[in-house]
Amino acid sequence: MKNRKSLIISLFILACLGLNNVNNIAYAGFQEHYTLAQQHFFNARYSSAIDEFKKALMINFLDNAARIGLVNSYIARGSHTANYDHNYRAAADDFRSAIFYLKYYVDKEVAMNSFSSISSTANSLHYCEKQCGGVGSAEAHYKLAEELNASGNFSASMYEYEQIVNIDKYRKTSLLRIASMMKSINNLIKSSEYYKMAIEFDPTDISARMRYASVLEKMGNTADASIQYNYVLAHCDNAEEILFDLERIYEKKLHNSPNNAELLADMGAIKQRQCKYEEAYNYYRQAMSKPARDEKTAMNIQINLATLLQAQGFYDKAIEAYKNILTLHPDNYDVNYYLAQCYEEKQDTKKLALAQYKKLKEIKPECANELNDKINELSRSSMNEEDIYNYVRMYNNPDKSYIDELYNNAWTAHNKKEYDTAIRYYSLVKQVDPERENVYENLALCYAYKKDYQKAQELLAQAKEKFPDNQSIQKLSSDIKADTDAEIVDNAYNAFNTGDYQKAIELYSSVPETVDTLLGIAGAYQGLKQDENALIYYKKAFEKSPQNSDIAYSIGAIYANTQNYKEARNYFDKALKLNSDNKLAKEGLEDMNEVLSQNEVVEAVKFIEQKNYEEALTFLNNAISYNPKNPDAYYYKGSVYDAQSKSELAIENYKKSLEFNKDQDVTYYLIAIDYENLKNIKEALGYYKKFLAVYKTDDEYSQYVKARIPEIEESLAPKEQ
Repeated sequence: MKNRKSLIISLFILACLGLNNVNNIAYAGFQEHYTLAQQHFFNARYSSAIDEFKKALMINFLDNAARIGLVNSYIARGSHTANYDHNYRAAADDFRSAIFYLKYYVDKEVAMNSFSSISSTANSLHYCEKQCGGVGSAEAHYKLAEELNASGNFSASMYEYEQIVNIDKYRKTSLLRIASMMKSINNLIKSSEYYKMAIEFDPTDISARMRYASVLEKMGNTADASIQYNYVLAHCDNAEEILFDLERIYEKKLHNSPNNAELLADMGAIKQRQCKYEEAYNYYRQAMSKPARDEKTAMNIQINLATLLQAQGFYDKAIEAYKNILTLHPDNYDVNYYLAQCYEEKQDTKKLALAQYKKLKEIKPECANELNDKINELSRSSMNEEDIYNYVRMYNNPDKSYIDELYNNAWTAHNKKEYDTAIRYYSLVKQVDPERENVYENLALCYAYKKDYQKAQELLAQAKEKFPDNQSIQKLSSDIKADTDAEIVDNAYNAFNTGDYQKAIELYSSVPETVDTLLGIAGAYQGLKQDENALIYYKKAFEKSPQNSDIAYSIGAIYANTQNYKEARNYFDKALKLNSDNKLAKEGLEDMNEVLSQNEVVEAVKFIEQKNYEEALTFLNNAISYNPKNPDAYYYKGSVYDAQSKSELAIENYKKSLEFNKDQDVTYYLIAIDYENLKNIKEALGYYKKFLAVYKTDDEYSQYVKARIPEIEESLAPKEQ
């Protein structure tokens, strides 16, 4: 039972993990690395196992067995480093890496299957962080993430970036760092997801879009990659570096497909953005001379030529070109839009521009909000958004078009994530036009985005009462309730990770009970050193999931910590019956058997001192039933039989004691005495000699034996005739 606390920590965080093989698609070299990694792991060469599992994942990053093997290796190395080397910083990095591969390397659904493992590993990480002074602030997390990144410890670094990824100040940097590192470890799926989140957070980051497109292309998703490249081309503001990169990319594509009309047209667009109009024109002409893949491609080439004229300020020629295209494609939105822009640029065609933008609303009503801005700008160039807001607010019966425009302004702010502005505009629209159903939903959404779920639900409650048949409102209310609960669980998890266990308990307790929330509460109580309360919630979780071997083990571990060894043994036994491969439960059961066996020996000694030998034998037999290899139990059993003058039984038990502990020097002496009692002086002589071989003290026992051995040898010597 030595180092019981450290042992329990080490065992608890390994729950749920195993290195079982699964059937996978064969990848060249994968199996060699995976097999070698397993060998290293089972021989406790954890650093080598980590290297090999990483190599396996580089070949097949989706392989779950290799991922779990890597997690196990990090946890095992971290546990050893913490418990034996006391290098808590290095151990913490291993636990960070383990959590990264459990929680962030995979989809959320997969990560939820490892909730208990994540929680227990987080406990160990928190313990190690605490020994190193803690990592409390967002700034500290960011600094540590940067240090780990610079040192090449990418998995631990990504874990730290994840801790601050939802803080606006660090979100973009964290997302881009994680995306880049995910790419470096060949997890292209996750890399693309993080790049996507980065550009959603900052759609103007063209460089991020370029890297996102590169990952998509590497994944074989050329269609979405092209969308990103086209977006970059349309929004790069003629940035030389970006255009140069695009130029190299499309040159490479053209090298492989020199007659591709669409690629030629794209290259022309790049040259156009570089203001190399002559080169752009040549590429467009080449594109027109090649057979287009379809009618749309041919039309796009014509549009590009027209936009080239527009970019050079030749508006009359551009207008003529756009009109020619519209004779065949009168409802083409883009062409009509470019035509409207040309009219807008010319001083004498503003009315034509206004009519053209109104026509665009008819062609694509879903773009009405965007177009209304332009229409309003042209029709009331002297009236800004605030003027419109004040107009609607001041008049009792404002013109509906102004209300619509205010609603559109709110919608625009909403889409730009300017939620405070959107709320202000939506609220006024709701006040002056309370029958407009959508305003309730959009206003509630804005409050939800600001995490003000209470206000969102109050609005939806009003809407449900006012529009009882509106299923959309009903669904949104349910979705926001689910988001509220999810947010609470996330906050609880974050509170747990930062050591605010009381807050974690309060938050977990405020949502419907599930196995995971109960385990979260139990873990928080453990963090507060309140094992009794932790036990209550582990048992509740076990009631909901009675086949869960890991929960049974966790209950046993708490009983072991509180020295209720019989109950601990009971739950370790349950855990092992539920899962015979639960190594932690097996080790825990063995530990408890040792403790209980030794406790029985202690009780037996008390009765021996009272010369109540029958009662003592009962306890000693119990001790042996718990642990048949307990040398103390056999030793004291031999001493009882000595006291009862049962030398043969005493010898039998003394020998059994020596079988499991050969260092008991006095036991050789006692066996020799018993053999003398049985008149078997030859055996007695052998055990006296064994006694002297191991007994190093010069006292009355050794002196007696030294004197007795010659006497026995003389008595055994042949007599002279």
